[in-house]
Parts: sequence; C-alpha cells; structure tokens
Amino acid sequence: MKPEAIQIIRDEHLAISAVLYSLRYLVKEMRKGAAPNFALLRAILDYIVSYPDRWHHPKEDKYLFAAVRRRTREADTLIARLEREHRLGYPMVEDLKKHLLAFQAGDEAARDAFFATADRYAELEWEHLRAEEDVFLPIAERVLSREEWAEIAAAFRENDNPLFGIKPKDEAEVLYQRILSLAPSPMGFGAGDMA
Repeated sequence: MKPEAIQIIRDEHLAISAVLYSLRYLVKEMRKGAAPNFALLRAILDYIVSYPDRWHHPKEDKYLFAAVRRRTREADTLIARLEREHRLGYPMVEDLKKHLLAFQAGDEAARDAFFATADRYAELEWEHLRAEEDVFLPIAERVLSREEWAEIAAAFRENDNPLFGIKPKDEAEVLYQRILSLAPSPMGFGAGDMA
C-alpha cells in the first residue's frame, strides 16, 4: 500500500496542474483573439503564490527532500534541481504579475511578455511535477520508512489543499473558488489543446 503522503502530494500536484492548465488555455485563447479575463488571470496568479509557493514547495523542501537526503545520496542531483526550480518559480510569478498589470493598462509589449512568461512558467512547473512524480517519488517510496512517511503526511495535511478538501485554508479556498467561478464553463479543451 502506498504511503498516504504520496496521494496527498499527487492530489496537490493535480490541483496545481489544473490551475496551470487554465492559465495556458487562457493564454492560447487570447493569442487567437479572445478578450483577456483579467480577473481570472489575477486569481490564478494569486492562487499560485498562495498555494504552491507558500505551502506546497516549502513542505517538499523541508520534509520530503530532507528525509530522502538523510537516507540516500542517490537523489542528490535531482533534489538540487527540484529545489532550484522551486526558487525559480516565485520570481517568474512576480514577473507575470508585473506584466499582467502593464498588459491590463494597454501595454502591447507587456501582453507578449505575459504570454511568453506564462508559457515558460507552466512548462517549468509541468516538467518539475513530472520529475517529482516519475523519478523522485519512486526513490522516496523505496528508501523512506513508514515513520518518515507518517511525518511527511502530517506536514502535508497541514497544506490545506482547497481542491481536495483537506482542511482548506480560507484564503486558498476563496482563490480556488474564484478561479472556478470566473473560468469559462465549460472550458471546452482537451488534451490536444495544450500543444
């Protein structure tokens, strides 16, 4: 049986992926001429800052990565890469917020910069999530004890995932619900729309 922490982490990754997917979808539609939904774009960026950057990534660094480091040197290079990507994400989101404000004010160069940065950020995060799930988590599952997994699960349960109802924090829940309420319904995209 898989440790509870793995399911919590995968559920959090799914929530983050859904928000990233919405961001990429909106950018794709705006490139085709759709009117920008600035309220939804701001809500997406606020969610990314409040949830992955403030809750998810720090718990991975402090509990999951540290536990694996104590057990094996096998994942050292991968952990260094994942931690570096955690640090890269926050400045990219800050750039997205800055470009979005200028874009909303009518700056065409900021519009293009927002699109390009959104694409780079989403790609970085998806590659990051895939590396964690496909490469890192199998190593962690192999080397960590039940006790270590229990400690990691306890830490991640405090993340209050708003999508999966794990003791939702009010701020993240409000942001996620705002994204849902502002998103086109149905969004009408499939797997091929991300290309």
